[in-house]
Amino acid sequence: MDIVQITDLHLSKNKKNELHNINTYNSAKTVIEYVAKHEKSIDYLIITGDISEDSTMQSYSHLLDLLKPIKSNVYLMPGNHDSYEQIKLCCSRSTVKSDVFFSNDKWVIFMFNTKKEDSPNGFLKQDEMKIFKKLLSDNQNKNFMIFLHHHPVLIGSEYMDTMIIENAQLLIDLIKSHNNIKGVSWGHIHDVFETEINNAKLFSSPSTCFQSKPKSKAFNMDSNSYPGYRIINLDEKGMIETSVVRVKI
Repeated sequence: MDIVQITDLHLSKNKKNELHNINTYNSAKTVIEYVAKHEKSIDYLIITGDISEDSTMQSYSHLLDLLKPIKSNVYLMPGNHDSYEQIKLCCSRSTVKSDVFFSNDKWVIFMFNTKKEDSPNGFLKQDEMKIFKKLLSDNQNKNFMIFLHHHPVLIGSEYMDTMIIENAQLLIDLIKSHNNIKGVSWGHIHDVFETEINNAKLFSSPSTCFQSKPKSKAFNMDSNSYPGYRIINLDEKGMIETSVVRVKI
């Protein structure tokens, strides 16, 4: 299974809107067109939140226009800036999906909605944890790949670590006790971070727009890092190969 993860597009109603002097619509367009041209064999494109900056219907309509060159299955997840209701509406009007999980004979892909209302922080919801635990119990012969918007582990950036998943230990405990959880990937931090817990590789994907300097006390834009995406290959033996691709804008 070949997956491309993109994240943190920060689209707005106005296509000319800029964040940190970057036109977020144009940068997302450049990255998505690059994926369409260079990653033609992927099975899934997973967008891990902060699709929108302003939660407007128009911003999600812009996303659907940008996704037209993509031929693979597309899944959307909300971030702290998103409207979950608008994402569901967007999916109901297109072939794009927002299901919490999908699977094949070897892998289960689970996509948590970590958006916490009226907060930039993340939170694992009880109903989704219940579904996830049942899947773990029912699919002990399959491997699990998890996607989130918010980070579940401290990344060493004081500013971003205030917005971690507040109850992330619930997931960490499962990773430590289940050897078939093989990967966890997230967005939100606008930076690349990688670590391991038990049998699982944990990593983030760069944003399609501005990047954040790692290990910063306050937010600092990393003007030396281009936008990008992450390629994730899940093989039949339960191994993960992953890399980050940067795209000049």
